[in-house]
Amino acid sequence: MEQKNRSHGKIDNLPLELKKEVENRLLAGDTYEEVSEWLKRQGEEVHLSSVGRYGRKFLNKFESVRVAKEFAKLLAEDNVDRPATELHEANNLLASQIIMEALVDDSMDAKQRTEAAKSIASLQRAQVSNEKLKIEARKEQGAVHVAMDLLKEKVFSEIGQNYPEIAAKLLELAENTEKELTRMQ
Repeated sequence: MEQKNRSHGKIDNLPLELKKEVENRLLAGDTYEEVSEWLKRQGEEVHLSSVGRYGRKFLNKFESVRVAKEFAKLLAEDNVDRPATELHEANNLLASQIIMEALVDDSMDAKQRTEAAKSIASLQRAQVSNEKLKIEARKEQGAVHVAMDLLKEKVFSEIGQNYPEIAAKLLELAENTEKELTRMQ
């Protein structure tokens, strides 16, 4: 009969107040040995290796959440008009990081590792598609500039000689439209 890894260690089974204090001590920089000794003083017999297993998982998860929050905050503050392709790219990078951390988790079996590897391959395909979209957007942006230049030239040559005020207004509108399109991309 195949033995399964325990999903819950001794620290997971502690009363909530003690578990929270263990987490606070880990975040404060206490060593696993210090936490284990503290638990013994509280009447809980939790071996150093149990604290180490829990501590590694907890600190890795805490760091992942911290990085994700910081990244999301930077994206939100940076530029609300950011192209969608950049947001997808940021999302893919974050998801890749989480999957890579899961891959190094000792508790994963071969099937779970295979699924995680497939997820990375899917993210890579999505990133390639994202890069293609960015290339197409740059091409379209160039085409917009060429079209606007042609429009300005035609407005000036067709209308400018007979109606200079109207031509000037149309040229101003064309330039403003081009600026808005560039800002949107």
